[in-house]
Amino acid sequence: MNLTQLRAFHAVAEAGSFSLAARTGGISQPTLSAQVKALEATYGTGLFDRHGRGVRLTPVGQSLHAVTTRLFAAEEEA
Repeated sequence: MNLTQLRAFHAVAEAGSFSLAARTGGISQPTLSAQVKALEATYGTGLFDRHGRGVRLTPVGQSLHAVTTRLFAAEEEA
């Protein structure tokens, strides 16, 4: 797990889609997707249920999203 992967995950979770997160973050969709896939592969679990052009957080993804929300809020505060 690294901060880049967590940022990618958080961006997708917030946006609800890989393409919107990529456009909003100024990063290519394949790069964003690769970061999230690497995070999922490292821990052997899915973080999103992919459907059409959107995504929905899995239960594990919901838990991680709660953590990343606190993490990036603390980072902003610092």
